[in-house]
Formats: sequence, C-alpha cells, structure tokens
Amino acid sequence: MNTSDRHHAASLKPNRRELLGLSAAAAGAWASTALKSAVAADGVEPVRTAVIGTGGRGSDLIRSLTTIEGCDLVAIADDYPPHLEKAAKFAGPQAKPYSDYHKLLNEVKPAAVIIAVPLYLHYQVASDALQAGCDVFCEKTMCHTVDEARKLAEEVDSAKAVFQVGLQRRANPIYQQAAAMVQSGVLGQVTAVKAQWHRNNNWRRPVPVPKGHADWTKLERKLNWRLYRDYSGGLMTELGSHQLDVVNWLLGDIPKRVIASGGVDYWRDGREVFDNVFCLYEYELPPLAGPRPDPNAAALPNGGTSETSLKPYTVRVTYSSLCNNAYEGAAELVMGTKGTLYLTSNKGLFYREKLADDVGWSAKKTADGGSVDASVVTSGKTLKLSNSPWAHRGEPLEIDNLLGDDTRDELVSFLDHVRRDDVQTICDAREGLRDTATVLTANRAIDEQTSLAIPRV
Repeated sequence: MNTSDRHHAASLKPNRRELLGLSAAAAGAWASTALKSAVAADGVEPVRTAVIGTGGRGSDLIRSLTTIEGCDLVAIADDYPPHLEKAAKFAGPQAKPYSDYHKLLNEVKPAAVIIAVPLYLHYQVASDALQAGCDVFCEKTMCHTVDEARKLAEEVDSAKAVFQVGLQRRANPIYQQAAAMVQSGVLGQVTAVKAQWHRNNNWRRPVPVPKGHADWTKLERKLNWRLYRDYSGGLMTELGSHQLDVVNWLLGDIPKRVIASGGVDYWRDGREVFDNVFCLYEYELPPLAGPRPDPNAAALPNGGTSETSLKPYTVRVTYSSLCNNAYEGAAELVMGTKGTLYLTSNKGLFYREKLADDVGWSAKKTADGGSVDASVVTSGKTLKLSNSPWAHRGEPLEIDNLLGDDTRDELVSFLDHVRRDDVQTICDAREGLRDTATVLTANRAIDEQTSLAIPRV
C-alpha cells in the first residue's frame, strides 16, 4: 500500500497487518469490505472502532463515541452479559456484541480499539489488540504493574501504533491553558502543588444476587474489582493517576521520590485497597530559564550565592484521596512566586500573588568607615501578616469549560490521530508509563512505610 492509499484509508491500517503476517490477498479482501462503510459528511473515512469492556466507564465511552461523526462503532465486547446487553442499547444495532474479545479482534478486525476493562487486564488486552494490528486507546492507569507498563510501551514502539492513555485532563482546555501558563512563566517559579480527590461513599457496586448465593463471591469480586489488590491499585490508580499526570505534565518531569501513608480506616468491609491515602512527592527541577547570575557577583540579599541559584530546586507536591469526606472534591492547586492556579475539570481560577511590602535596604555606615545592610522602615508603619486564608486572594481570572466534555474530546483527538496515522497522541504510552510509575510507587511506599525513589522510566 503506497502513501496516498494509506492516508485515504487510514482507519484500515492493512500495511501494519501485512507486517504482522496477514496475507496480501486476505488484507485486500478485508479492506475492500471495510471501505464500503459510510463516509462521514466531511468526506473522511470513519474509523472502524470497537470497545472492549462495557461496564460503567466503557458505557460512558460508548455514549461519547456515538456522538462523533468520524467514528464507525462496529463492535463491543464484555464477558459479563448484563453489561454487554446494556451497552448494546447505547452502541446501536450496527455494533456487533461479543462475549470474547479475541473473537471480536479476529472477525471484525477493527482499526481502533477502546479498552475499558479492569486494570489487571489492561496489558493483555492492549497487547492482543496491538498484535491484531489495531491502534489502541487504553483507559488509565495504563497497567497494573510498572513492568507491564514498560513492556507495553516497548510493544507500542515496535508496532509503530497510535496509542493513547485515557487521562482526559490532557484534552481539557482548562488544563491545556494551565500548562501554557506554567510553562511560559506566568506563575513565576512553581514552588508547591496541592492536589486531592475527596469523596464520601464506599466505592462499592451492588451485587445482583444475595450474599448466600453460590456465585456471590465470584460476582462480588468481578463487579468490585477496584477494591482488591489482585485486580486494582486502589485510589492511586483509579483517581490519583489523573492528578499526578497533571503534575507531571505541568512540571515537565516525574518526581524523584515519594513518601506516603494510607490504610483501611473507615470502610472496614473486607476491601484490600486503602480507603484513604496521603502522599508527599518531591520533584527536582532545573532553575528557571533566563540570564544566569554572574558567579563573581556579591552574595545575594537572602544570604544565598549565585552558585546555589544554578542548582536544581525542589517542588513538593501533596496528594490526598478520601472515601469519607467530600470537602473540596477533586482539584489541583498550583502555587508559584507570581500567582496560583486552582484547577478543576469545569473551571480554573488564576490568582495573582500579592507580594509582600518592600521595606527597602540601605547601606549604613559604621564607626570604622565600613557599612552594613540595614532595613529602612517608615516611622509608624506596621507590617502585619494576616492569618486569614482569604487575605492574599484578589479577584481571580477565570478559565471556564462549563459545557465541556473532556471524555469526548480525548476520543475525538485519538480518532483524529488514528486517521492521520500520527503516533504523537496527547498522552502516549511513554507518558502512560511515567504516570504508572508515579502512582504505583506511592502504593509501595505505603506498604513498606518508607520513602521510595520513583523508577526513571
């Protein structure tokens, strides 16, 4: 297939299938059938898309996909019949349902696969989809272990596939604006970040049979997989992954180390994952870009030297997640020397920093003719630091996305990259690997009750 043909039928990807061993004849017959699908109003061939995993999140993705003109939703798969039946109503009659995703991959041969299965299955399903020649959208967190994530990133590179992790804040205009503001220096030097995801519920799904039923344990673990370590990374992978990805993105690096604490202290109902977590991450960043101080210059007023100003500086990031108090919900607070960003999915607020009064410095002569630095304070002036939490807030600049839908936006972006065969997605496998290492190391730090280095992945 030449370059023009590949771009004409970008959603088919037969060139990759040939590399994977599909015969030319079979590829040609399959492509001929697939090209008969309806062409979107803008004349661009829709991407033949399948969804594997049709639970709560999978159904959300299906509903969004049905609103995207450039998507041809051809199949869905789930091994739990009630989820599959419900999702089929959202997907429409053209989407063929499968109880076995392997059969879907073999028979339908979609161009793109959306994966929304439990975390412990992410690696295997994504790897199988790549082997079938598909481009892949995989829900966060990318994998259940760092080793799986590292291996999957290598497979994505080898397949030259379009791959995107479902960290939807990357598609949200508020967070995109925040990233531009941080990276352009509007906040000055970022000095600290506070993030949290606080809720007040038990995180359990109902089981459709009585507790004494023979299938209760099997169904309970299937439906409440998030609560068990064999299947889930708990609050850090299901919630913290979103917000730590934001921090990695804004700061342009992953943390160097983490210390964390957590436990099952409220919902003592047999769950194995923590119902509360508190983390302190340390990022070591290079000094801000700009003219470097003269190494021969005099000591700085604060007692530092120009040499120390060239060294990396530390940004400390606190993260907490609760299941028994919803105060402040989910948000990130990015604090810099010139201003602060308060970020949520629907609204962002930027507060300019009110700098302290400059009391001035003057060279005061001593008896022996020397001089000392002295503060010059106007007579009668009182300098007072207010303890009020609102004292240093002026009127904020607002960034609104009240009618936005970042889940839909991330899918639009993914399908556009598939159509253009562009592997540089908004959150590729390498970013997914970094996010996986960031959140899973915090879980280890809680278990081992120690500070741990983040793997340099």
